[in-house]
Amino acid sequence: MAKKISANKYYICFIDLSPLMQSALLLVRYALIFTFGGILVFVIIMALLADKAIQPIKDAYDKQRRFITNAGHELKTPLAVISANAEMEELLGNDDEWNESTKEQVVRMTGLINQLITLTRMSEPEELVLSKVNFSEITKESADSFKSVLAKDNKKYVVSIDPDLYINAEQSSLLELVNILIDNAQKYCDPEGEVMVVLAKSRLNQNAVLTVTNSYKNGAGIDTNRFFERFYREDESHHYDQKQKNGFGIGLSMAQDLVAAFGGKINASWSDGVMNFTVTFKRVH
Repeated sequence: MAKKISANKYYICFIDLSPLMQSALLLVRYALIFTFGGILVFVIIMALLADKAIQPIKDAYDKQRRFITNAGHELKTPLAVISANAEMEELLGNDDEWNESTKEQVVRMTGLINQLITLTRMSEPEELVLSKVNFSEITKESADSFKSVLAKDNKKYVVSIDPDLYINAEQSSLLELVNILIDNAQKYCDPEGEVMVVLAKSRLNQNAVLTVTNSYKNGAGIDTNRFFERFYREDESHHYDQKQKNGFGIGLSMAQDLVAAFGGKINASWSDGVMNFTVTFKRVH
């Protein structure tokens, strides 16, 4: 700093700031060392304790999964006996509305148990062995199986499938996925409405896109993102109505898990009275 005192005199001051700057830099350096060192120590401790911390959760999940699988298999035995007894009553000439109701409930319970077991197995990715499968043939097989059901309900059914579209998947699980989507479409399609199943290549020819749509005029305001929540149904009371063919709220959740296991994407949307489900998989050439 220089300052003129008089005509021929100046006041000049020199200040050495290097010690102060060195102290500041040293403080910053130590602060960074302690900060990152503390984070590193915390990460190491968490890595060492993580397995022990979540082990009870893993054990509880494994027990729950085994319970569902074992209980499902155990429940199949009395259901088989009940079904056989109902059939025997029918053969003996005692076929009335009560016997018919018993058979319907057996079919319903068997379907629920099978879905629960399948849903449990979906959490075991090692059981799904992916390979190159013909998506076109599987979609056609599934679509053909619903022709009689839709014809019986007087619903229009349109199927369009591009040939020889291959993806990486597990064949029986992929068939189950397509069955879930078409079954959901036919259940919730408006009376005398239309169900459409389309499998085609994407614009860039990289993906196989399955689109399943159905007429559904009352879909305005429905949160389609919740369709894939486990046990979610539009009827929040979860009342089962045989006439309305309500499901158990498991199918679409299972479909989402299957799509994720195969490395694809699924989404649902509603527009202009049409419910639309789209599944996209990367093609294998």
